[in-house]
Amino acid sequence: MITAQDMRFHPPEHPDDPLWSETNYFSFNIPEAAINGNIYSLFRPTLGVMTSFVHVWKGKTDNHQGALYSDGRTHLPIPKGQDLDNYSLANGLHVQVLPSNGGNKDYQIDYEGYDDSGLHLAFRGLMEPYDIHDPTMDPLAASGVATWSEAYKNGHFDMTAHITGECRLHGKSYPVDCVSTMDHSWGSRVECNINNMSWFHPSFGKDLTIHCIFALDPFALGARYGEFLHGYVLDKGEVYGLKADHGTAQRIGLMQDTMEITVTDVRGCGLFLLR
Repeated sequence: MITAQDMRFHPPEHPDDPLWSETNYFSFNIPEAAINGNIYSLFRPTLGVMTSFVHVWKGKTDNHQGALYSDGRTHLPIPKGQDLDNYSLANGLHVQVLPSNGGNKDYQIDYEGYDDSGLHLAFRGLMEPYDIHDPTMDPLAASGVATWSEAYKNGHFDMTAHITGECRLHGKSYPVDCVSTMDHSWGSRVECNINNMSWFHPSFGKDLTIHCIFALDPFALGARYGEFLHGYVLDKGEVYGLKADHGTAQRIGLMQDTMEITVTDVRGCGLFLLR
């Protein structure tokens, strides 16, 4: 079970581990403008440094060079005296967990970047954070698959949210009103040769989201997804862990372009998705 304490830094499993990491990931979209964006930060608390990326793209692109806006900082200091529930970075990003909903479901994201670009987004959780290590939530938690990656071994949650606010790009403002998913993980994360995965979440308004994590072998992609790892269905405010999932995807490079998946949740309900 995820609590408000899990929105803060966790003590490293080994106090001097330079690979100990905490991540924050937030995504949003503006369907009418064919715009997608994400905010990703990775902290190395034992080293006092971090990396933070704000990316926005239009249409389909499989590389950073095709981004509509990109601000990637690979050497930022972790602000002293701040925690993950309220931090301001040197790249203009401010993230704060709001006290509503028990202090573990709502976030405010504010960012002021370059070339008259910025974000002001309210993330309102539509569910409790989905703890992949909690067998009362995730039917695969007891199978050992949760430790498929050291980066997720100590903790990881996903949460679908209703996101509203504004995205300003190169002087042009767009209203944001969408449903998307964020995550947070903590553990020892190597710089390279980490296990790959495909992490995605088709949403159909606030009433239905299907969130999936599959293993991914980039050298043997083919059309079929790899081993199913974790996922859930958010159905009219209720969350049901997925116990089985399989499917195929057509890709542009590594980017999945269209997908066909079949999922089965703990109710025994099956859902078929073609996108």
